[in-house]
Amino acid sequence: MCLGPALLITTVGGLAPAPAAAQGESRWFPDVEPFPSLIANPREVQVRASFVYAERPGVGYAGRNIEAEVAIGHTLSLLRLDNGSSPDKAITVGLEMGIFSRFFMEKQQKDLINSDFRIGLPVAFRSGAWEARLTIRHISSHLGDDYLLSFFDETVAGGFGQTSKDGFEGILARRVGDSLRLYLGGDLNFHTNERMSRAGVRLGGEWEPGHPGEGDGSWPFFAGDVEYGSFSEELAATLVGGMGFRVNGQRFRLEARARFGTTPLGHFRESDETYYGLGFALDL
Repeated sequence: MCLGPALLITTVGGLAPAPAAAQGESRWFPDVEPFPSLIANPREVQVRASFVYAERPGVGYAGRNIEAEVAIGHTLSLLRLDNGSSPDKAITVGLEMGIFSRFFMEKQQKDLINSDFRIGLPVAFRSGAWEARLTIRHISSHLGDDYLLSFFDETVAGGFGQTSKDGFEGILARRVGDSLRLYLGGDLNFHTNERMSRAGVRLGGEWEPGHPGEGDGSWPFFAGDVEYGSFSEELAATLVGGMGFRVNGQRFRLEARARFGTTPLGHFRESDETYYGLGFALDL
């Protein structure tokens, strides 16, 4: 047998799902989540919808406005890299995809203001109370057509409607007891447009009693996230609080959300935004 086919067969065989007698070996699509999604990060891949009362002085619609924010995304674990011998340790490689859109609700056609798209390959790790996630990811931001036509000349709109960045994001988290998680991290980008940050720092915490439990129930939660980006050179904070629920194994949250500082909308990173909102988040 020639070297090429032999190498291919050996590689595929090594990645094949483990037989029943060897469940401790690496396997595809594991049912394990070493690094649960951050609650308050406004560009965390998740399923979320909310109405917000927002103000971005000097940018677009004047004054405070009612807007709708929708996030649709999911992180899928593709392959478990550890041997699965301990329930307190896990390493996975995954795929994440997310879309984050904001709509202006005070016009009949409900203008699309901005959409941010995120896709990445995260490597997640858990060992006891420690969790970590390293992601290589792409983020692109696109202004809505209705917004462009309302605030920009058509000769300018075509070149202004899209920005993007590619790079690495790392987060290290530590659990304290059963209810508290603290984290610190940031991102470093090897490609950015002129309106995107080259690097950033992020820190935050989550208090969520009831998260590890099973069966139907409800619990309060609170989370805060603070970020600093090299483009804006300013701090921004997101605060989220509310009630979490578990019904027939499905977890979801009813939440109040507030933002202070630079906006999370990708196209307006130099602009300040204040918003308060009520919404719904689903844990798939």
